[in-house]
Amino acid sequence: MKQTKKKPTAPSRVAAITTAAILMLAAVGAGVLYFTTAYLPLLLGAIVLLLPAVINLLLLIPLGHAVPPAAPVTETEELPQKGRLKRAVKELPHRILTGIKALWHQHRGGILVTLTLLLIIGANVYFWLMARTTVRAYALGYHIPVFLVAAFVLFIVLEKWCKHAGDSDRQNLSEERAEHEEKNAADVYHQAILHSLRGALTAGRLAQGVIAVVMMIKLMGFADLCKVATVIMAVLFAYETLFLVISLAVRVIRHEMNTAPELSIPMPGLGGEDLGVLSYLEKNTGITMRSLWSIRLIKTILPYTLMGVVLLLWGFSGMVKIEPYQQGAHYRLGRLQDEALQPGLHMTLPWPFDTVEVYDTQVVSNVTVGYLSDESTDNIWTESHGSEEYKLLLGGGKELVSINLRVSYRIDDLHAYLKNTAAPELLLQAAAYETVTARTISTDLATLLATDRAVFAEEFKTELIARMNEHQTGLAVVSVVLESIHPPVDVAAVYQELISAEIQAQQIVLDAEGVAAVKLADAQSAALTMVGAANVKRLESIATATGAVAEFMASVEADQAYRDEYRYYKYLQAITAAYANGRVVIVGDGIDASNIYIGSITGSN
Repeated sequence: MKQTKKKPTAPSRVAAITTAAILMLAAVGAGVLYFTTAYLPLLLGAIVLLLPAVINLLLLIPLGHAVPPAAPVTETEELPQKGRLKRAVKELPHRILTGIKALWHQHRGGILVTLTLLLIIGANVYFWLMARTTVRAYALGYHIPVFLVAAFVLFIVLEKWCKHAGDSDRQNLSEERAEHEEKNAADVYHQAILHSLRGALTAGRLAQGVIAVVMMIKLMGFADLCKVATVIMAVLFAYETLFLVISLAVRVIRHEMNTAPELSIPMPGLGGEDLGVLSYLEKNTGITMRSLWSIRLIKTILPYTLMGVVLLLWGFSGMVKIEPYQQGAHYRLGRLQDEALQPGLHMTLPWPFDTVEVYDTQVVSNVTVGYLSDESTDNIWTESHGSEEYKLLLGGGKELVSINLRVSYRIDDLHAYLKNTAAPELLLQAAAYETVTARTISTDLATLLATDRAVFAEEFKTELIARMNEHQTGLAVVSVVLESIHPPVDVAAVYQELISAEIQAQQIVLDAEGVAAVKLADAQSAALTMVGAANVKRLESIATATGAVAEFMASVEADQAYRDEYRYYKYLQAITAAYANGRVVIVGDGIDASNIYIGSITGSN
C-alpha cells in the first residue's frame, strides 16, 4: 500500500504565524505594563499592535476541506426509542462540529469580513474612550524603555524575515506556477498576510519608538510629554484604521478574502518602497500613479476619502466614558444641562454642539484651615504645620491661638457645583474660617486647649454644613479632623516651659502631700497600737479582778456550806504557804524515829 507523504509547512505560513503571535504577545506585554504603571500611551500602543495581530491570526485559520454528507446508517434491527435518543446525544457534539466546519468552508469569506469589521469597530470604540481618559499619576521605571527597545529590534528582525520569506515564495511561485497550482494559491495567500504583517510591524515600531523616547525624556527629568505621545498614538491608530478599512473594502469588492487577503498598512519611509502609499494605491486600485489622469483621479477621490475619515473621527468625538467614581457635566451649545451624565458609556452630539466635562464626584478632597498646606503630617506645637500658620485672636483680645483643621469634602450635586458659585472650594474654605472665628472669639486659650477635640470637630462640621447649605454650592462635607489647637509657634516654646513649670510645681506639691500622708499614717498606726495595748491591759485587769471576785465568792459559799472542813483546809493551806521553803520538826509523845520526816512541806529536799 502506497503511503502518502505529508506536505511540509510553507516557510511563508511559519513566518506569518510566528510574527502574528509575537505581535500579539508584544501587545499583551504593553497592556500589562500599562496596568502596572497607568501610563496611557502604553495602552494605546498595545491597541495599535493588537488590532492587526488579531485580524491576521483570523486570516491564518485554514479554509479546510468540504465536509461530505453523512452516510445513512443501515441497521438490521430498529433501535428502541431510548437507544436512538442515547445515540443522538452521543453524536450531537460531532454534528455540531461538522456543521461549524461546513459553515466555515462555505462562508469563510463572509465570516472573516464580519469578524474583521467587528474587531475594527470594537477596537476604535475602546481606543477613543481610553484616549479621552484624564491622565493620572503614573509610576515609570527604566525597565519599560528597555522592553520597548527590545521589541523594536525584534520587530525589525521579524520584518526582514517576513520580507525574505515572501520573496522566496514569490520566486518559487514563478518557477513552479503550472506544476503546483494548489500550493501556489496557498503561497499567494500567505504572501498577502506577510505583507500585511510587515505594515503592522512597521506601525508597531513607530509606536514603540515614540513611547520609548517620550518615556526616557520623562525619566531623565526634562519634560512630561505624555499628552504628546497620546496624540501621536491617536493619529497613528486613525491612520491604521483608515487603511485597514480601505483594504477590507478592496478585498470584498475583488472577492479576494479567500485568495489574497492583504489588509496592509502603508508606512512611507519606514518599510521600503513596497510599503509606500503609492505602491499601496497602485496595488489596490490598479491605477498607475505616474500618469496624469491617474493623479487627477486620485485628486478627485482623495478629498472624499479624507472627508469620510474626518467625519468618522468627528462622530467619535461625541462618545464619552464616565468612570464609576465620576459624573459628566453635559453642555449643549454652551448651556449646562440639568441632568449630569452618570457612570457608563454615553453618545452625545459631536463637538462643538455637545461637550462633556468629567468630574471626580466620588473622590474625597481636602481643604486646610489655619495654615497653608505643604502636606506636612507633624503636629508638634513648636513646628509649623505648613508653610505659614494663621493666628486667631481670642475673646480677651490678649491671647492668640493657632487652630489646624483638615476639612474633607466631595461633589454631591454637580449641577449646583457648576451653576451656583464660581469657586465652591474657596467658598468652603471661607466658610470654615468664619466658623472657626465664631467659635474662638468668645473664649480664652486655657478653655480652648482643654476642649474635647472630637466634640469640637463634630460641632464644627455641623455648623459648617449649615453655612454651606445656605449657598447651595453642591459640595458635601464628609469629615472634619481637628489636627491641633496650640499657641502660635513664636511663643509655643515659652508656653511649653510655663506649662512644664506648672507641672513641676504640681509634682512638688503632690510629693509633699505624699510624705505628709505617710507620716500621718505612721502616727495613726502608732496611736492605734498604743490604744490597743492599753485596752489589752484594761481587759486583763478586769479579767483578773473578775477571777478574784469569783474565787472569793466560791470561798464564801464553801465556808457557809462546810465551815469546819473549809476552815481547816484554809488553815493547812496557810501553813503550807508559810512554811513552803522551811524545815519542819515534829516533837511529841509517841513519836519514834520511824515516824519522823525531815524536809520541806512542799516535798522538795
